[in-house]
Amino acid sequence: MEDAHVIFTKADWGFFGVYDGHGGEACSKFVQARLNEELAANGCPEDDAALKKLVFAIDKEFLGTDQPSGSTGTMCIVHKPSEKGGKHKLRVANIGDSRVLLGSRLGKIIDGGGTDQGLTIDHKPDHPDERERIYRCGGTVEHQEGNCARVNGDLAVSRAFGDRDYKKTGGPGPEDHPVTADPEFKDFECDKDDFLLLVCDGVSEGNFPNSEVVEYVAQLLKEKDDPGMAATAVCHKAVERDSKDNISCMVVLFDGADDEGVQHEFNPGSVSSLGNKNFKTAYVAMAQRAGRTLAKCVEERYDVVQKEMADSPTDTLREEAGKIGKPKGEAGSEERGKWFEKWCDDLPEEEDSGGPGGMDLSSLMKAKGKGGGKGKAPGKSEGYSQPQQQAEPSPDEGEKDEDGYSWSQKGEEVQIVFKLPKTTAKKDVKVGFKAKTLSVNVHGESLLDGALMGQVDTDDCTWCLSGGGTELQVMLTKNNEKDNWKSLLK
Repeated sequence: MEDAHVIFTKADWGFFGVYDGHGGEACSKFVQARLNEELAANGCPEDDAALKKLVFAIDKEFLGTDQPSGSTGTMCIVHKPSEKGGKHKLRVANIGDSRVLLGSRLGKIIDGGGTDQGLTIDHKPDHPDERERIYRCGGTVEHQEGNCARVNGDLAVSRAFGDRDYKKTGGPGPEDHPVTADPEFKDFECDKDDFLLLVCDGVSEGNFPNSEVVEYVAQLLKEKDDPGMAATAVCHKAVERDSKDNISCMVVLFDGADDEGVQHEFNPGSVSSLGNKNFKTAYVAMAQRAGRTLAKCVEERYDVVQKEMADSPTDTLREEAGKIGKPKGEAGSEERGKWFEKWCDDLPEEEDSGGPGGMDLSSLMKAKGKGGGKGKAPGKSEGYSQPQQQAEPSPDEGEKDEDGYSWSQKGEEVQIVFKLPKTTAKKDVKVGFKAKTLSVNVHGESLLDGALMGQVDTDDCTWCLSGGGTELQVMLTKNNEKDNWKSLLK
C-alpha cells in the first residue's frame, strides 16, 4: 500500500488530495507531509499559479533526496459560498491518473469533461498531448504487449511527483521533462447537496466505471449518511470488480458531517505470516497509518480471532490462535500490552519466499485468511511455537510439470507456476477464474484455457507476479479439499 492523502480544512475552505505512490511509498508520504506543512504555514494557495509553484517546489525537494519512487497527485480546493444558497467553488489540480469525480445525491455523475466523465483527465503516455510532450522532451512512448503505453517502455503514467530517472532529459523548466509534476487545472461549481470523490486508479483498474462508483456512493449515503462507510465500501467493491492495485477513496460532503473528530477504522488481518520480513514491514506501515504499534495490532487481532472463534471456529482460526498463544493480563492492561510487545520482539524471522513483498501465493493466502500459521507446541500455554515439521506429501501432492507450467496441490490449495520469458507487469496479465474453468493470458497470449479437474471457489482464487515479474503464480481453492486431481485440466 503506497498511497497517501491530505485533508486540510478551515472555516471557509478545504484542501483534499489523494497520492498514489509507485516504486515505494517514499514519494507519496513526502508529498503528504510537505503539503500539510505548507498549508498550515501559508494557508490556501491564492490561485493556480501559486499552487503550481508549490507543487514544483515540493517535487524539487523530493528529487533532491535522490530517491527513485514517484507518486500521482489528484487534488481539489473547495471554497464555501460567501452567501447562503450560493455555489461551492472547486479548484481541481491533477497530476497523473488518479481521479476527481463529482456526483449528485440522486446518483448521477456530473460530467466534468474528463476521463470517463470525471473532473480530471488521466495523464497517460498515449494521450496525444502527453505523447507529443514526451517526445519533445527526449523521451519515448512504447506500447507493450497488451497495448499498455509506457514512458521509455516502463512507466505507465506521464505526470507524477518524483520519478527522478524520467526527469533527466528535456528542460530547462520542470514542465519540460518526459515525466513532469506540472498540474492540469480546472474550475467547477457545485451545490451543497452534491458530493466529491477523490480516488486512485485502483478504483477503476478493474470493471468499475466512474458513473457506477458515483451511483454506488449515492445509494450508500442515502441509506446511511456516513462518508467513511461509503469510502470503505468503494474500496471493497473495486476488489470485487477485479482490481488488484492499491486502492484509496475519499468522499467529501459539502453539507457538513459529524465533527466529533476523525477516527481511523483499522481491521487487523491475519498475523500468521508476520515472521516474513517483508510482510511484517507492510503490516507495520499500515499500523502506523492507523496510529498503532505492531504490538497493539496483534493484540487487537487476538480479540478478533477470539470473537470469530466463538462465532464460527475454523481450522485456520485455530491455527492462528495457536500461533499467538494465550496472553497474560486483563484486556487493555499494561501487563497485556507488554506481553504482546515481547511476542513481537521474540517472533523468529522466516525465510523470504521471493514473491511480491517477499511473499509467494501461499503467504498471500495466509495473509487473507487462507492457510495459516502452525499451532503451539503441546503443553505451551503462551507465545508461539517454532514451525512444526511438515509431513511428507502424498504422490498426488507433488509438483507436476505439464504444458508450459508446473502445478501442485495440498488439501484445498492448488498452486500453478508459469515461467515468463520476459519481465511482465500486472496490467499485462489477465486471469479468468470460473467454478469449472481457468484462463490465463499474458501479453495477449493464452498460456492456459480449459476445464479444471474439479470445481473451485472463485472468491478464494488469486494470482500474483514474482521474481521481478518473470514468474506468474496462480492459486486455486478447491471446493472439496479431499478431491485429489490427477492433472490440472481435463
